[in-house]
Amino acid sequence: MDKNDRLHKIQLASLEFFEGNNESAQEWMKQPVKGLGNKRPIDMVCTDADTKTVLDLIGCLDHGVFS
Repeated sequence: MDKNDRLHKIQLASLEFFEGNNESAQEWMKQPVKGLGNKRPIDMVCTDADTKTVLDLIGCLDHGVFS
């Protein structure tokens, strides 16, 4: 998977998490996230492993798992 594909996957997952609110999803992508070691989700598209980490976090948040 290339960088654009990984970015697209994260964008779709964040958009779904924010229930279609594109502005909130894009803002979240640009902010440091504690659950990602204070990295920005948008910066974590360089590797499949980093992308999986972001997607896993979104899945946990979506299911109310915060630790």
